[in-house]
Amino acid sequence: MKKLEICLLKCSALVVALFALTSCGVQPTVTTAPTPSQTANAADDVNQALELPGLNVVPTLAEIAPTRTPVPTATPDALTEEIIQIVQETGLSQKTLFWLGFADWINLGISLLYVLAGYLIGTWLIRYLLPRVVRRTRTEFDDRILEAVGGEIRWLVVMLLLNLATYRLTFVRVGLKTILGDVYFVAGLVLVVRAIFRLIDLADVWARQRMLEAGRQGEVEHLNVLFTRAARVVTGLLGLIVLLAHFGVNVTALSAALGLGGLSVTLAAQDTIADAIAGVIILIDRPFRIGDRIEIQEAGTWGDVVSIGLRTTRIRTRDNRVIIVPNSTIGNSQVMNYSYPDPSYRSETHLSVGNDTDLATVRRLIVDTVRGVEGVLADRPIDALYIAMSSDGIAFRVRWWIATYAARRRNLDDVHTALQAALDEAGIPFASTTQSVKLQADLETVRRVASTFKARGGTRPMGEPDA
Repeated sequence: MKKLEICLLKCSALVVALFALTSCGVQPTVTTAPTPSQTANAADDVNQALELPGLNVVPTLAEIAPTRTPVPTATPDALTEEIIQIVQETGLSQKTLFWLGFADWINLGISLLYVLAGYLIGTWLIRYLLPRVVRRTRTEFDDRILEAVGGEIRWLVVMLLLNLATYRLTFVRVGLKTILGDVYFVAGLVLVVRAIFRLIDLADVWARQRMLEAGRQGEVEHLNVLFTRAARVVTGLLGLIVLLAHFGVNVTALSAALGLGGLSVTLAAQDTIADAIAGVIILIDRPFRIGDRIEIQEAGTWGDVVSIGLRTTRIRTRDNRVIIVPNSTIGNSQVMNYSYPDPSYRSETHLSVGNDTDLATVRRLIVDTVRGVEGVLADRPIDALYIAMSSDGIAFRVRWWIATYAARRRNLDDVHTALQAALDEAGIPFASTTQSVKLQADLETVRRVASTFKARGGTRPMGEPDA
């Protein structure tokens, strides 16, 4: 901040020197620029070379940067007129000091007092008034905002009053006022952009702290970087547009000239842009996190999430292979998450026992057996549901909970082995799946079939009755 104050003091000294040069009659150097007709002819030649009649791809200089309107001459205000009258009454109107009249020196001193008042007002704002306002709020974020941009607020007030102090000086020429006004505007714009940059950094730090408290620091690290850089680029572009518009540049014509290139880049990178947008949505919506076991049904892929990027998501399968899936594919697919909201998983199997088995006995045996298998959560319910009855046996659906889906296959093998051993030890048979088919036919039908078979040269079928 001390460097900024020194820079502004130097600018004030430069302003005083320019005042002296202006009073001495020094004229600014004017360079000859191409006429609007010359630039228009050159742009027309380019457009004709591109064979695009009726479409001005290259706008002319007159369209992009028309002639600026100079700052109007300041009209003496009431204070200036009063000073002039006092000087005339005292007989000092014809006397000069360093090529300036006494009235001009008095107005210059008053303008310097304007600048000093602006500095004092800005300091009062950031040290007394605004701190009292932000202390009344419950959050500390506004205190940090004031701490970050307090210096810029003070110097913006100084620039505002410096511009007002310069404009009221009637002895300063119009050309010099235009130059000084541009200097003040650029300095103020730099202060505004710098303040916005500091707010962006403050928001980035605040977001990182919140993500760290939520345990998501590693997941959204690149997302924070993306948003921070995007905000900086947008702020810089807006500042450039405002700067060009201040100097009379036709931003609309300039953006039209650059629009074709931006459109071609957008069309060429539409897949990448779609993946990036889908990646941002995934990181914000969080359908899955790093370490979750997911299944992307449309892509036929399942495994553990290794990383979530802006363009792709990496998934490690059970055979230690990494599959890279574009985020747009995930966004258009149905994703099954086996780890959210709870990594526990309910597994199930089916078995059938004979019809003569006691239901209460076999149900109790199934529940006790499954509960004793390693990996089964004992504090979660275990069900043995009677789901079907038939002449072949009684069908049960057995359901239990395990800690994670990753142990499903091995745990299912353990449960099947334990149930087989328990049922065999208890002498409970599994349901028989044998089916018997009984055919019946009358005597006349059998004789007709036998006659047909003999007519074709066959022998008597087995079981054919004697005539």
